[in-house]
Amino acid sequence: MSESLAKSPAQEVLDAGELLLAHRAKEINLQIESRPNFAGRTFAGGSDTPSARIEPSDLPNHVRGLQIGRYPVLLTLLPEAPDEEGMSDVVRRVRNQCVVARSYLSPPAALDLHAILLGPRGSEGVDRWRALALIAERDERVARKLVWLRPTDARADEQSFDDFVKRSFLARPWVTDAIFSMAPLDNVSRAAAYGDVPRDTAGEWIRAASEPEVDTDQLVEELVASWQRRSAR
Repeated sequence: MSESLAKSPAQEVLDAGELLLAHRAKEINLQIESRPNFAGRTFAGGSDTPSARIEPSDLPNHVRGLQIGRYPVLLTLLPEAPDEEGMSDVVRRVRNQCVVARSYLSPPAALDLHAILLGPRGSEGVDRWRALALIAERDERVARKLVWLRPTDARADEQSFDDFVKRSFLARPWVTDAIFSMAPLDNVSRAAAYGDVPRDTAGEWIRAASEPEVDTDQLVEELVASWQRRSAR
């Protein structure tokens, strides 16, 4: 391969991050697609005029747009050094990119926009990096931001990424191979007897959870809907 076709280290990091995201999406039956417009300079419907685009100096140097299920996602990089000024600049650029991405989304879809920022190799477990990552994640302007600090050893990437996923929209805590007994459902009935849960709500929960081969996502929605009906009564 010629040098002109060789990928940059930043592109290789994004490739690896996208591959991990794709693997996780497949595990939970979500489609993943490329959305290059999210990572572009021009607003939706805009022409090639200064008012319809953002200058490269105000956008991330390396970024990709993805759609994972219903979630629009921007995948980008943190700075190489744990510098507060550098982090602030990256977050500012990411916010601007999110504004571009949101222009391609309906108002409801824009609420699901996430930016995932990949830390440099060896940033995991470093106190300074953890503090800066927290600053980035607390900035929820325009979109939710999530930071994955990568481990020193690339062989630990999958486990580290799995831990990161547990606090993201890709988590599925209700999916488990464990075998459940009816005892927790009996506890629901006892709670109803003491007035903590209305009897009709408890009955709806038990019926929903007792359905054979119930879809877990559907079950969660039914339980939440049942509780909301209780609140409206």
